[in-house]
Formats: sequence, structure tokens, C-alpha cells
Amino acid sequence: MDHGRIVFTRFNGDGKEMFNDLYAIDRDGTHETRLTMNPGPNGVYVNNASPRYNKDRTRIAFVSTKNHERRLYNIFLMDLANRKTAQVTFGDLNISSVDWSADDSGLVFAGVDEKGLQQVHAVTMDGTGFTKLTTGPSEHMNPMWSPRGDLIAFVQFAPGSKSSHIWVMDPTGKEQRQLTTDDALHANPSWSPDGSWLIFRCDLGTPHLRRLHVDTGEIFLYEPPARGNDASPVWSGHEIVFSSSSDWEDADALANLYRMSDTGENLQRLTSTQTYDYCGDW
Repeated sequence: MDHGRIVFTRFNGDGKEMFNDLYAIDRDGTHETRLTMNPGPNGVYVNNASPRYNKDRTRIAFVSTKNHERRLYNIFLMDLANRKTAQVTFGDLNISSVDWSADDSGLVFAGVDEKGLQQVHAVTMDGTGFTKLTTGPSEHMNPMWSPRGDLIAFVQFAPGSKSSHIWVMDPTGKEQRQLTTDDALHANPSWSPDGSWLIFRCDLGTPHLRRLHVDTGEIFLYEPPARGNDASPVWSGHEIVFSSSSDWEDADALANLYRMSDTGENLQRLTSTQTYDYCGDW
């Protein structure tokens, strides 16, 4: 069992194709383990991405193009003790991200609707109870369920706008409320363990991380990288794991995982391969 480890997505290639696979590392960046393998049986390539731990860290939910003839994404679960997987959703939703409810009874995810727009949906663990929580004309993605279970954070892209914003709503899709106001792209929200703060990427100036108190609106800015960009932060305890391209000069296709305290101190680089490592969870 990979208890206490960081799981993440790596975009890489083997000279034939480029693909996403899942990996795990210890919290200091050591003992890297590959959780999915390309190419698979009969030389077939699939994309596996966006892993998210359940409450006791024994399973992960992730998105994969496995079993879809047009290589669209569905939700799968993996038992970390034996690496066995089970498919949860089927069809053409082309799901971009997934997260667990606070009590592990359900999943929230972003997938396309009948108009081809990304919208937030919820589903129970057996694949029933399918519910659409957001509607167009705006697109909604990156849903993340609060540890307290009372709110779902998500990103809204209004039609024709060059900005996107972090919103929250209740688990039924009601009481929607916009949190960010700067005229910029905002993405990748992640909750603090007590459910009071959201950390996210903001592209105002140099793409950087900032956090916002959900009730008071207080904002805490993390120092922007000297070059490149920071993205996909995830909060665990008093620390943050995130993806950054800051150590690669003029290489937008490369990024690695980093770890820091929730106040931005004690920065540690966890991976250093010439790959694109992102969407970590721990």
C-alpha cells in the first residue's frame, strides 16, 4: 500500500508516442514507483491522469482513456495494495478531473455535456446517482470537494471571456458563489485540510500560486517563480505539493514536482527528470 506517498501524473514519451502515466514517490522525492504502464497489452497506448486519494489513502480515483475506442477519458479506481483497477463511468463524457466526497461515498468530476461544454457532475461509487451540478453557457471544471463535505470548489470559464474564476457551491449545485475577482485566469483549486482556504494558480503577471479564505476573502500571495510557472497545487497537512517549470530554461513542455510549507517556506524539489510532472496528491 502506498500510504503517505505522493501520487502524480507524468507526461512523457517512448520515441513512439507521448502519453500520461501515474507514478508515486515518497514525500522526500525518493523511491519512485510507476503505477500504470504504457504501452499496455497488445502494444496499446492509453492516457492515465489526475490521481486523487480516498480518505484512508488505500485507493485512488483517476481518469483514463482505457477501453474507449476514441480515447476519451472515463473514471477508474485503483486499489493501491494490488494495483487492480475498476471502471466507474462509461461513455463519451471525456472526463478531465475527478475528486472524492469527504466520506468517500461519491465522486465529483468535470465532463462534457450534450453541447460539448465541460460541466461539473457527481456520481456515487457504484456508478449510479449520476447528477449534473452545473450548466452552460459557461464551462465549469476542476471540481474539488471540501474536506468538511459542505462545498465543492470549481473553475468557471464564461463564454467569450479571457478570464476564469474560482467559485464554490453546495453539493447539490446550489448556492453558487464567485470567490476570485482579478481579471486573469484562475485554475487548479485545492482545499486546506480544515476546509477554510483554497490554494490555486493565478495567471495575473507571472503564473503563481495564491490562497484565499473562503469565508473572509483574505488572500495570501506566494512568491512567483523567477521564470516559468507554478501550477496544480495540492494541500496536505501544513504543506503544499505543486508543479513548476521554474528550473527549466525556455522549456515550456517540462515541469517537476515541488514541496513547500503552507506559508511558502522550506521549498524542496522532488522530481528532476526531463518530463512534465503535474497533478500531485498526497
